Amino acid sequence: MRKEVFSSLIAQTLLALVVGILVAITAHYFVEGARYLLSLRDVEILSLNISDSSYSLVPIVSMLVAAVLIILVRRLLGVTKWSGPADSIYALHQSKVGVDVKIGIGSTLAAFISAGGGASVGQYGPLVHFGATLATIISKFSGKFIRKDVFIACGVAAAISSGFNAPIAGIIFAHEALLRRFSIGGLAPISVASIVAAATNRYLFDADLAFMVPSSNLELGAVLPFVIIFAPICSAVAILYMVSLRSCQRIAASGNYHFNILIFGTAITVGLIGVFIPDVLGLGSYQINQILMSNYDLTFLLIILIAKILVTAMCIGFGFFGGVFGPALFVGAALGGFLSGLLIQVGLSAEYGSIIAVATLAAVGSSVIGAPLTVVLIILELTGSYQYALMALLSVTLCSTLTYKLFGLSFFDRQLLDRGIDLSRGREYIHMTQIRVEELEHSEYLAFNPESSPKDIMRDMMEKQVTEAYVVDNENTLVGKINIVSLIEDTESIMNIIDKTPVALQTTNSLTEALEIASDFVGESIPIVKGNKLEGAITEGDLFTKVLAIQDDLRNEETEGNGVTG
Repeated sequence: MRKEVFSSLIAQTLLALVVGILVAITAHYFVEGARYLLSLRDVEILSLNISDSSYSLVPIVSMLVAAVLIILVRRLLGVTKWSGPADSIYALHQSKVGVDVKIGIGSTLAAFISAGGGASVGQYGPLVHFGATLATIISKFSGKFIRKDVFIACGVAAAISSGFNAPIAGIIFAHEALLRRFSIGGLAPISVASIVAAATNRYLFDADLAFMVPSSNLELGAVLPFVIIFAPICSAVAILYMVSLRSCQRIAASGNYHFNILIFGTAITVGLIGVFIPDVLGLGSYQINQILMSNYDLTFLLIILIAKILVTAMCIGFGFFGGVFGPALFVGAALGGFLSGLLIQVGLSAEYGSIIAVATLAAVGSSVIGAPLTVVLIILELTGSYQYALMALLSVTLCSTLTYKLFGLSFFDRQLLDRGIDLSRGREYIHMTQIRVEELEHSEYLAFNPESSPKDIMRDMMEKQVTEAYVVDNENTLVGKINIVSLIEDTESIMNIIDKTPVALQTTNSLTEALEIASDFVGESIPIVKGNKLEGAITEGDLFTKVLAIQDDLRNEETEGNGVTG
């Protein structure tokens, strides 16, 4: 036994190490490749001269080229819908629907094309899903040394770790946003993947911190009231951002407009906006740093705040693909820069500007992804400042709580709710929604034809020690249900005493639906029908036995950790 545990631990560590290295390398070249493509926009061609100003038309061209390439990717891979963090989260919480590798790779490629073409999208969401996709691919060749949910969490943790150079945040994100619980069995491999990803990023690529902020040793008392007051504003902006995204996605999903029309229309519109406001295009990391260093004036901050929400909603809703977290950080930073700028104009020290901007950045970002602790740790790891982290924590907790009450836990949770998947009800509920009645173990039952003698039916029921039986015709169609009390009262004809509309379950009903139907049932057994054909019968006890078995399986999964040695 000890040898098996030791062997399993070594295998888990090696697999997590491989995932960490591969995700870190992919994340680096994804971001650097997109930045390189974006830098090509700086070439001085296709310029438009208005008055004394010259505007480059390259953003329109690059967006159109990206639109063409995305259409080609859709056709070559046969992908009609991109997948992202919401799909990774769902894959973790149940066993039947995993991460689709082809769609995952296609989505990563589409995100790279979108970001490189200048679309207002983030890199973190695609990298998170790529980490889950890569873990899924490796798991197919690695046996069962690591549970599927933990292995996917390893890939996700590595993506966050390498994307922000924040390994602790990667570990917490995997537990907070994906697993939604603290997994003792998964902690070791998740930690290895996250730490190795950060180490790979720093060793191979000499990676810089994602955000640069000035050091601060200021008295927080002066800024504390403003951080509290600004939290509801951050929540309102975060909700506006998410509602805008969902509105554009609903328009696209309505089917009233062809995909090609939407994506080309978006390419031209967003590209045109980018001609005059290029700062709202692309990943936005450089612009966030400029905001944190207070290098933009108030009017421009307000313009890019509004424009960023608009172009991001259009890009993600109308055909381009990418993350929502990166743009959310941009929106939060721009909001903080604008609000702190107003305070500076009325007397607040300019040195507090970056603290307020970081706090609002964290608040909006955490509300969108539903991971407040992760965002606070990102701030702590990136700044190394207790002051920045403390203000971020205050802003994040207030904003996230308010956003949860008014909108929901996160943008991803709302995406899943749109599909009828409610993560707030727990893994047990999700497992039960995926089990069909036809998969359950049925109970024995008695069935008779309408011509059967009541006395014969009563005799058979007494021999089998049951109080209910079913009446079916020659084609096994359920005619009704009969109980022994009715037979005692009337022994002439069973057709006069059968219940012709008994409570019944369809074979396609889920276990959760079966439990809901059974909640109003009084009797011995419930008939199972396919259409109107009797397929079997099941008792309430059978249903609850299955529920208890699911609970035991999930509990054992946690207590045994990753003890399966394959």
